[in-house]
Amino acid sequence: MNRIKTLSLPLISALVASAVTPASAQISMELSSQKEYRQNEKGVQFRGGSFVVNLNDGDGIYVGGCARSAYWPPNVPLDPCPLGSTAFLTFGRLDGATSRGPYFSVSNVIPAIIIEPRRPDLAFLRAAPPSLLKRPAGGFKDSSFALYFNLHTTGVREYVISRYTTSRGYTASERERFEKEIVPGVYYYSFPRLGRPDLVAPISAVIYPMAEGRTKLNRQLVGVDFNGVTTTKPVWRKGFMELSYIKPNVLSWKGLDRTVVIAAADKLYLSMRVLSNRKNPLSTTDLIDNDLAVPQSIFPGFASGGDPRVLLKNPLVSSFTMPPIFPGGTRGVLELELQRTLATTGVTFDASTRKFQIPVVVVNRYSEYAEVAFEEAKSKISLLEDYDNDGYNNLNEWILDSSASDASSIPEAPVARANAAEFNAEPVVPRIVRDAYFGFTVVKKLETVPAVKYTLQRSRDGGTTWEKFVTDDDWSVTTVRLDAGAFPRRERDPEQIEIRVESKVRGETDLGGGLIIDGDQIQPPGTEDDIYRVKIVQS
Repeated sequence: MNRIKTLSLPLISALVASAVTPASAQISMELSSQKEYRQNEKGVQFRGGSFVVNLNDGDGIYVGGCARSAYWPPNVPLDPCPLGSTAFLTFGRLDGATSRGPYFSVSNVIPAIIIEPRRPDLAFLRAAPPSLLKRPAGGFKDSSFALYFNLHTTGVREYVISRYTTSRGYTASERERFEKEIVPGVYYYSFPRLGRPDLVAPISAVIYPMAEGRTKLNRQLVGVDFNGVTTTKPVWRKGFMELSYIKPNVLSWKGLDRTVVIAAADKLYLSMRVLSNRKNPLSTTDLIDNDLAVPQSIFPGFASGGDPRVLLKNPLVSSFTMPPIFPGGTRGVLELELQRTLATTGVTFDASTRKFQIPVVVVNRYSEYAEVAFEEAKSKISLLEDYDNDGYNNLNEWILDSSASDASSIPEAPVARANAAEFNAEPVVPRIVRDAYFGFTVVKKLETVPAVKYTLQRSRDGGTTWEKFVTDDDWSVTTVRLDAGAFPRRERDPEQIEIRVESKVRGETDLGGGLIIDGDQIQPPGTEDDIYRVKIVQS
């Protein structure tokens, strides 16, 4: 009878302890079940997920962008890699380093000490908790590599780093299959022993129960979903939950409690993600700004190299106050991400994640403006009244950003003036996205309730009479729609509609020697005393 020679898990831990210091030990295996849920008016839908196993034995800090086809000495002027080439890749690949660019910069290299590289045929799932998951099962992919390090010294040596990974994907229609195959419990794996692949190195890892999307269990609704905004249930608008334009949005959710959350090991993040199709609440999220090649989100509205999101104070909180800082019409996906990092043995981790999403749209309602502008008892004041008797009805003051309860606050009239050229806001390569012009722009508010109509007017007699302002010999008056993410803004920015007024008249530039050419736009002659206003009516 043949017997398989094995290493027990305690022996692996002992080998790690004897070979390297605890601070530098880099053998680890992560198991993670990853699931994404998105809420709609009818309930919560499973969007798909995966079960991933990653084994790493050895490591190194790779300096991105420093791979070269030939050796690069350190401290070469103008080179972005001051370390130069510290390593040479002998097989495999490491980020940007490949067989075509084998010289690169790496530091803190730690060699594999337990697992043989490049033998995925000897990596297996041996046993698992009772489930429909077939076992034994292979399917591991090898991503091991080796390198010579450090090329700056006389003591250059070869380092081998062993890496294996396997992943099982589940589509949106396979939630039940996922839950029947991947269950909480202990999973037992075996890998080939370094230098003796005929010996087996077994490693066990644990998956613990974690929060799931809302579903019906034993005739009861269980799981995570969004309650709504403040104390109201979600208000839906064409597949999107409404957020307020003018009032703080107190988002709330339920289902994250100590039965499915490990407070000491879990982190809860909140963000508003960009939809790949802003008009489709079912579209995927777009996590990278394609123009700037940086991580992106609508909220938080910044990118510092990492994933823009807010870490909540603990994973058991059930609400978050979103400030009213978004333009009307902003569409995105609110996302709660529960991220686990739980050490289950000395070398294994449960790194599962859950994403709970709900599509949102920012809506600008007059009723909410009235609650802020007037006393609570007078919040029902008609939008066609002139509450403060300043000559502008509440409708115009609401849309044109003045106070309807303060007679000294009136809508600001547009003024034609010289405007400098516009550059893209956060450029990779700076470029002009709109030439300098003489005139002004009126930005329309989107998603207003009720809907409104903008009419641009001009007076030639100091405001005694007004006429509709349209394109003529002096001015061009056009309405321009900027799609979500269009320049000169950023990809995460919402759709915008502008009324653009631009002079058709250009000045002259004398280049000398009798050469005169057209210059920048100027105030059309005879229009210096004209004044303008925007009239708002309910559409």
